[in-house]
Amino acid sequence: MKPMYSQEWFTTFAATVPASIIANELDGIERMLPRNQYPRLLDVGCGIGRISGPLHARGYAVTGLDVNVDALHTASRQASGPRYIALDQRHVDRLRWTFDGALVLWNSLGFVGRGADLETVAGLAAVVRPGGAIVFDLYHPEWLRRNERPDAVDERGAVVRRWMNGGRCCHEIRFPNGQVDNIQFDVYLPEEMRDLARQAGLSPTTEMTWWNPAAHASAEVPRYQLVCETRGGVLS
Repeated sequence: MKPMYSQEWFTTFAATVPASIIANELDGIERMLPRNQYPRLLDVGCGIGRISGPLHARGYAVTGLDVNVDALHTASRQASGPRYIALDQRHVDRLRWTFDGALVLWNSLGFVGRGADLETVAGLAAVVRPGGAIVFDLYHPEWLRRNERPDAVDERGAVVRRWMNGGRCCHEIRFPNGQVDNIQFDVYLPEEMRDLARQAGLSPTTEMTWWNPAAHASAEVPRYQLVCETRGGVLS
């Protein structure tokens, strides 16, 4: 799998996520995967370490995985605490370590196709210990369909176009320096993601939005989170 995200994307978007949003994500992760029960975490699609670094600072032992080597170099410079691995997520079961939990944030899934996603999720089930947990943070396809975006200048200076093609979300992003990113990924309705998780041998447990278990997935909200447990134990 080739990287879809350029260095310009990481600089323009990933590096400028507001601190309040990051804090909400970190707090939500810590609620779902408390450190005393899930000390070893795998961050799939970690990019420049936006979440891996702060989780390490909160006391987790974090391994960040991404196919983008340049992004990992940036991550290791900015947040050297986690262990960073360059690997196609479809091959995650090749890792020699076992984790207590795994994170797939900001829809870091769906780049190659749904069959490949099953391979990835089953690989995660293989490297997370029995009774561990995997947290998926995914775009809601119905929200995306309602909010397709014609060419518009983003507040950070890039011209962004976003549209849906069947079950795939497509972006064309033109940066001021001339770089153009064409980013596409499959998106899943909550019930589709639960089915995929079950096919991979996981048990879906908690579904929410804004990292709030009292708020269920809805087409009114851009993203939702789904927590799944691995077999052989009970999610606390």
